[in-house]
Amino acid sequence: MRHPHPKIGRGAVVVACDILNGIKTNAEVETLLLEHGLNEYVSSGGSVAKTILALKSFAVKFPNQEVQTDFGPKPIARLIIEKAIELVGWKQAQASLWEKLDRYLQLDGLSLEKDVTDNWGSGRVVIKGLVASLPELAELPATVNELDVLLSKHSLIVSSRHLSSAKENIAQADWEAANSQCRTFLEAVTDAIADKLFPVEAAAKSSGLQKRQLLAEKGFLSTDKHEFSDGNKQAYLPGLAKLLHPDGSHPGISNQDDAMFRLQTVIVTTRWLLKRFDDAAN
Repeated sequence: MRHPHPKIGRGAVVVACDILNGIKTNAEVETLLLEHGLNEYVSSGGSVAKTILALKSFAVKFPNQEVQTDFGPKPIARLIIEKAIELVGWKQAQASLWEKLDRYLQLDGLSLEKDVTDNWGSGRVVIKGLVASLPELAELPATVNELDVLLSKHSLIVSSRHLSSAKENIAQADWEAANSQCRTFLEAVTDAIADKLFPVEAAAKSSGLQKRQLLAEKGFLSTDKHEFSDGNKQAYLPGLAKLLHPDGSHPGISNQDDAMFRLQTVIVTTRWLLKRFDDAAN
C-alpha cells in the first residue's frame, strides 16, 4: 500500500524553499512557523531570506518531521512544497525553479499538478497541487530503494554510479545525457551479472552483447519468454536497448517526460534482473 505521504528528497525541499523566498514579508513566514509549530525548531532571522534559510536547513536535516496542519499531520517536506504552491505560486521570474522542483519531485514518484497553456517558461501556468506520478504497483521510490540495496549488496559500484548520473542529469534537465546514462547503466548491470555468474566464459567475451548472449545460453535470460534473442526477432532486452538510445545523445531529441519514462523503465527492469541474480547467487 502506498504511504499517504511518499518521501520527498532534499533536492525538492531546497528548491521549494528557494521558491518560498517569494513571500513578501517576514511576518508571513513567521506566521507559517507559528501555525505549524515550527517556531520551536526554526528561529526568525529578521528577514524573509534569513528565516527561509533557517527553515531550509532544518527541513533538509529532518524532511520527515511531522507537523500539524488543518488536514492532519504531514511531513515538513510536503508542507513546504504545498506552502510554496499556496503562498507564492507560479511566476514567470521563477519558472526555472518550478521546472526544477518538478524534476526533483518526479524522481521521488510525485509530480506537480498544473494547468499549462504553453511550456514552463512562457504562457500561463497554474500550479494546483501534488499528485503521484506513478501508480501504486509501480512506485518508483520503493523500487529505487530496493534496487539501491541490491546494487550495494553485490558491490556493483560502476552500475550504481551510472544510475546516480542518470538521476543527476534529469535533475539538471540534461535529458540526452540522462538517456545515455540509462542505457550505460542497463548494460553495466547485465555485464556485471555475466561476470559474476559465469566469470570464466564472460572473460572471453569482448562486448556487452556477447555477455547477454552468454546469459541467454546459460538460461539466465529466457529466449522462450522473449527476454532475449539474436537477430531481428522481437525480444524485450534488445528492444529496450534500442529504445534507450535510438538517435544518439544530440541535444533537442528528448524532453522531461521522455527521459523520465526511460529512467523508470530501466529501474524496473534492472530491479527485476538483479532480484533474479540475487536468487541465483545465493
